[in-house]
Amino acid sequence: MELFAERGYEATSVREICEAAGLTKPTLYHFFGSKEGVFRALVEGSLAELSAELGETLSGPGPTRERLGRFARLYFARTRARRPLMRLIFSLVHNPPAAGRPIDCTAYYDATAGRLATALAQGVDAGELQPGPVEPRLLVFMGALAESLAGNLIAGRPELTPELADALVDTVLDGWTPKR
Repeated sequence: MELFAERGYEATSVREICEAAGLTKPTLYHFFGSKEGVFRALVEGSLAELSAELGETLSGPGPTRERLGRFARLYFARTRARRPLMRLIFSLVHNPPAAGRPIDCTAYYDATAGRLATALAQGVDAGELQPGPVEPRLLVFMGALAESLAGNLIAGRPELTPELADALVDTVLDGWTPKR
């Protein structure tokens, strides 16, 4: 993962992968078939795992604010724990590899957006949120998280803390204007 994240798909050789993983080339080819197979197993497996964790967090018990807070904290925690993976995912979105079939990041995005939309609709149904259009709400919430992640990966700031996650949720849900 670190090799792909640091060097990119094309610049990472099978020899380097084998050395980093402590594998022989025949073992790599037996289990993964190719460099693309290794790449796909790493990225798709990690995306599926992250997607499942985020989905479980949103479908858990509690009010909408609490579930969105758990979601944001988990998103930040996984970014801190798996920085090379998140760098690689960002690079795939913005610059897909020329070799091999591209990873379908859209499916994971759609699954996450769908789960968030469901959580927001449940919040409206429970009277926790004012009725309103789901798509702009998704864009604001997901945009706040993605921009935090991008800034952290690019410049090392903001620090992706649980406190920042909670502050983003509060800002999005409470808005910027005083209550009347």
